[in-house]
Amino acid sequence: MDKELIIKKLQTYFNSKEFVTAAYLFGSVAKNKHRSQSDVDIAVLFQDSLDLLQRFDLKLTIAADLEEILGTKTDIVDLAEVDPYFFHQIMLSKQLLIDKNTRQRVEFEVRLRREYLDRIPFYQLYHREALKRLEER
Repeated sequence: MDKELIIKKLQTYFNSKEFVTAAYLFGSVAKNKHRSQSDVDIAVLFQDSLDLLQRFDLKLTIAADLEEILGTKTDIVDLAEVDPYFFHQIMLSKQLLIDKNTRQRVEFEVRLRREYLDRIPFYQLYHREALKRLEER
């Protein structure tokens, strides 16, 4: 299935889900580097009023629905549960599918980007030390 058709189906689906504030396509499909066996990676920002268990149940429902609609495996990421480094990786290839509450979405993005920037020295240290250990082998 081509990227534009996937996006159209995802937008139609998420526009009908009142509990979803924003949804992003990311990964190989967003980069237009997907293959027939590739899964579809989607990051979801749920309404603030939902708790962890509600979001988990919705994630499972969304994954099942979209696997049926798209005919391929989908990986649903709850943005409220990701660490800043993973969020940064998502943002590098993201394509915004829907945005029902721009203020909530932008505030969330800014907060996680700040957290990521604050942690860059730690990420750099971790990568340097990991490379040292690999070189010692």
